[in-house]
Amino acid sequence: MTRVSVIGAGSWGTAVAAIACGNADTVLWARRPELAEAMRDRHENPDYLPG
Repeated sequence: MTRVSVIGAGSWGTAVAAIACGNADTVLWARRPELAEAMRDRHENPDYLPG
């Protein structure tokens, strides 16, 4: 399977990762650990792309 890494968990990075994860193993890199934890726990990006 294809592997994709997206560096940057802003609105664009989150959108790209959301699209890529349908067809590839995807990793989204965030600068702030608390944002990465929130995305892991809530399955959304509450700061940049809520919902």
